[in-house]
Amino acid sequence: MIENNLTSRQKRFVQTLLESRSAREAAHKLGIGEKTAYRWLRLPQVQDALLEAENMILSESMHRLLGFHGAAIDELQELLNNPKLLPIEKLRVIQAIIDNSLRLRNVITIENRLSALQALVERVKEEHSGQDNFLLD
Repeated sequence: MIENNLTSRQKRFVQTLLESRSAREAAHKLGIGEKTAYRWLRLPQVQDALLEAENMILSESMHRLLGFHGAAIDELQELLNNPKLLPIEKLRVIQAIIDNSLRLRNVITIENRLSALQALVERVKEEHSGQDNFLLD
């Protein structure tokens, strides 16, 4: 949900911006000046709302893509088992499987390490919340 601290016009601008090729195009669609659009884009609350909306779109897209994984893996398996497939084509399929598996593993590892680091930072902040000169304040 887009931030509540935006005006209704700014909320419409953020939504229109997501559906447009540029801030200029979004401004024209809404009938606002380009200078206003670019000024709004510099506002922290508009930037936050835009980031939140972008994250929501990416999350929805990721969930849709995850639904294809089983079928995609089945297709890769069929390709590998196809006797008509040339060796170079099989090599490309195998390489794609390995490369993507390694990328996925790296992303999962980074996510886990980042989560652990965030938890550690929060714990340290809590332990030192009463200290005036603590580094993380």
